[in-house]
Amino acid sequence: MTTSATTPDTTLTETVSPVTKNSSRFDGAFERWALVGALGLLVLLCVATLPQFRTASLFTTMLNAQSLVLLLALTATIVLRLGDFDLSISQTMVATAAIVAVMTKNGYPAYVAILTALALGALVGAINALIVVRVGVDSFVATLGSYTALAGFAYLITDSRIVAGVPDGFVNFSRSQLLGLPMITWYAWVLVVVLWYVYQRTPLGRYTVFIGGNRAAARLAGISVDRIRTSAYIVSGLIAAFIGICFAGYFGAVDPSVGAQYMLQPFAAAFLGATAITVGRFNAWGTVAALYLLTVGITALQLLGAQTWVTNVFYGLALIVSVTAAKLVGKRRAGART
Repeated sequence: MTTSATTPDTTLTETVSPVTKNSSRFDGAFERWALVGALGLLVLLCVATLPQFRTASLFTTMLNAQSLVLLLALTATIVLRLGDFDLSISQTMVATAAIVAVMTKNGYPAYVAILTALALGALVGAINALIVVRVGVDSFVATLGSYTALAGFAYLITDSRIVAGVPDGFVNFSRSQLLGLPMITWYAWVLVVVLWYVYQRTPLGRYTVFIGGNRAAARLAGISVDRIRTSAYIVSGLIAAFIGICFAGYFGAVDPSVGAQYMLQPFAAAFLGATAITVGRFNAWGTVAALYLLTVGITALQLLGAQTWVTNVFYGLALIVSVTAAKLVGKRRAGART
């Protein structure tokens, strides 16, 4: 009697278990690729309804136009993966671009301007790390302060004017073509691959996940938490300085007031990207998918006749939605682990 009573339970468990596993796999795959699918569907919808989307030139324009934002968004993920913010990256870009423009205009050799720009980027990163990691100031507040200080610095060295006449060598560095695409686009995609490899294929990438998830546990596991966080800020500053050099060459001039225009988009893309590909973690390919989803969306609105203010509203709402979605995904995955 006992055997006959217990046998159906065992059979039921064996029958349901594979279904549950398959359902779990489907849910995981849907989570990972939903954003990419949304991008594909949006592109198809735009192609079907907007004639301008049926030309290859529009896609090339969108790809190239977002290269700077993609570089900034990828740079933002370096610190975000560790549970910190670096809001200063866009102003580091502008300040270092201003250094290049002003120094070369005043007759300094190009290599001196480049080294000075990179030194400023590293210095900004080191100061951010000192304030955040060593002193313990909240990273949002500390790097927002750096952002504001760098904005003032850019106005100071440019005398609050647009500085034109960037040498041709810098212009060629950013704008010369390779396979029909400007070099700045190739730099962005090289950074995508490098960060993907570091995040997914190296021990350092795994350490960043541990640190971002639980710093105390990471320390107990023997991970050099403070050293990695400090290095992340310095690397972030150096890459932002490199982007500034590219910025100066790409536009051939530097406007000290443009930093604010590049502040929201990178973080919207980074946070939205954390809901895709490697779900719950800031990652390179998710950031790419998120950025171009936002780009296609705003381009479609502009082609439909939306006014200029719509862009700011769109990216502001996108940032709110992105941060909320990343937070909810993180909570869901944390609940699943427990």
